[in-house]
Amino acid sequence: MKSFNSRFAHGLILALTLSGAVIGAERKLEKTAAPPPSAATLFGDKIIAKGKGVEVRQSQVDDMFITFKSNRAAMGERVSEAMRSKIEADILEKLIATQLLLGRATEADKTKGKEIGELFVAEQKKQMPSEESFNRQLVSLGMTPEKFHAQILEQGVVNAVIDRELKIKVTVTEAQMKEFYEKNPGYFQEPELAKVRHVLIYTRDPATGQELLPDKKVEKQQLAQKVLTRAKAGEDFAWLAKEFSEDAASKNKGGEYTVARTKDNESRVPEFEGAAFSLGINQVSELVTTRYGYHIIKVIEKIPVKQIDYAKVEGRIKETLVKEEVQKQLPTFVSSLKTEAGVEIVVPDKKK
Repeated sequence: MKSFNSRFAHGLILALTLSGAVIGAERKLEKTAAPPPSAATLFGDKIIAKGKGVEVRQSQVDDMFITFKSNRAAMGERVSEAMRSKIEADILEKLIATQLLLGRATEADKTKGKEIGELFVAEQKKQMPSEESFNRQLVSLGMTPEKFHAQILEQGVVNAVIDRELKIKVTVTEAQMKEFYEKNPGYFQEPELAKVRHVLIYTRDPATGQELLPDKKVEKQQLAQKVLTRAKAGEDFAWLAKEFSEDAASKNKGGEYTVARTKDNESRVPEFEGAAFSLGINQVSELVTTRYGYHIIKVIEKIPVKQIDYAKVEGRIKETLVKEEVQKQLPTFVSSLKTEAGVEIVVPDKKK
């Protein structure tokens, strides 16, 4: 039930953590209308950093800042103008690092990076009803499908280079993994779960995410109330979900859905979660209103918190410790690449 805007914006920000804008990507113009002139067109697109195999222009920093700001807005966060200089400084460093790392990519890195990137894009598309909906959401986040695809593939190559240069050299011992497991028991608990069946009647357009008009919302509420009455009367809840629910992910399973009791999770729907954990087994809720619409919930099972066995999380612990070590080594590695390439910031006010 997590909104695509929030989920996808978060995915984009993760993808942008190291890479920046698409370096050297062609801008495709709309056939129907010419775009307004950019600052780069009007005032010149000055180079702000350069070195062997490195050239970062102001337009790249500007484009990435706009994308970053749009992504944050989609997650309900505001980027103030006072934060701009710090964010742009980080963007500049990431653009430089990206170009340096891409410059070290082998053919094998490019192949692996393409596989990583295409898998990520495919997973994102699966979560949308159609290709058109996917593309509309990209535009709302300030990106074209072409730019998004190129940027994700680029990040895949960057990750492949980091894996080859640094990750493969990191060694983690069994003793370190067991120590991490023992010192961080809270990381390895399965939260309390509630297995439910639910009917969801949307009050938003599932393709665009826009709220329905008031008269349409009234119709939806009336439908939800009728379904609730039938559920309370004892009708087969699984059949009601298949017949009336608009949640494509669960309706064909009779509305079955598992909700975890969480605290700090951006996908959390507190109203739904609160109802699921307050109901008794086989009890049907009243109408539960969330940002998605009207829910009718029936609890079918509750599963208490339990500790996950070490053997089941051993691989995850190793990956976490390896990533931590790579993150420690990465700044020094990038710094050495900058020195080797003779990278310099050529715009005085950017040196700060």
